[in-house]
Amino acid sequence: MPNVHVRTIVVHKAQDIPLVKENYDADVVTDCWQEAVADPQIQVIHNCTPNALHDEINLAAIGAGKHLYAEKPMSLTTAGAEEVLAAAKAAGIAHAINYQCRMNGAVLEMRARLRRGQAGRPLYVGGQYLQESVARKTDYTPRRIPETSPARALLDIGVHWADTAGFVMGCPISRVYAKMYTHHPIRIDPETGREIVVRSDDTTSVMVEFADGTPGSALFSKCMLGHKNDLRVSVSGDEKEFAWHMEQCDRLWVGQRERGNESVYVDRNTALPEVHPYIHLPAGHTPGWMDALTNAMQAFYDSLNGEAYAREKVPYATLEDGVMGNRFVDACLESARQERWISL
Repeated sequence: MPNVHVRTIVVHKAQDIPLVKENYDADVVTDCWQEAVADPQIQVIHNCTPNALHDEINLAAIGAGKHLYAEKPMSLTTAGAEEVLAAAKAAGIAHAINYQCRMNGAVLEMRARLRRGQAGRPLYVGGQYLQESVARKTDYTPRRIPETSPARALLDIGVHWADTAGFVMGCPISRVYAKMYTHHPIRIDPETGREIVVRSDDTTSVMVEFADGTPGSALFSKCMLGHKNDLRVSVSGDEKEFAWHMEQCDRLWVGQRERGNESVYVDRNTALPEVHPYIHLPAGHTPGWMDALTNAMQAFYDSLNGEAYAREKVPYATLEDGVMGNRFVDACLESARQERWISL
């Protein structure tokens, strides 16, 4: 990343410090996150710690006047997320949450075309986010299936669909009707044979309504064999449909009636002008997941120049979007419990 120097890396275990020092170019390697937050030479904190630490570190970083690039969820609760957002606004810092899927070039192109009205009036938003990592009863690790979390597929991957769909639509989801499924209520630890009671979702299906009234639906699952990292978002309008598939992330599918459907290779020759800064490779050099992450971080650091983040609408996801992610998860959980529509 140009003009960005890694001052400190915080590791989980002290015994990892020598190896990290050997392999990474950082001034300081420590196992104490408080040391990084207190360092006056550090301007930005990237919080990619375990979920249980997010609240404390986010608030500490903001309190120290650091800009914040946070992993999801920004808090374990919606109330906590709102507290973090309020603190960030009061401090006047730049803030981001790592919903990087929206920063794929083809997603940005889809959003730009929708904003120009090329799909006509949106009629329906669809999609899915499917993985296969815990399809079998013995696909258990404490990281994959935390015993204390009430949401899993919904929290881990569903929020990415919700953010990407809301981003391309230009308005957030306003209410949901969700159904959650635990396919393996008892999991088996393959290393110890221990049985683990599971209460979080392996699969969630959800109907949604966006703030402009557009309906939609999506399926999130970590139990769908053959689906490695299968995020899809589609917007069907009365003129065209636009669809994006992350496993073919450089393509934008265009459905139309008067002529043949198109699979548009999104490069600088086909993309709209505002998308050009986020397309770095020549045609045929396929971008991937890392390119979206790079776009998100580069946009974040660019916004620090002259404090542009305080004056302009930024393309990357902010903590405001993080609060919406928390609200989406909570609303889906409540909807599944009550079996009715719940507003965010």
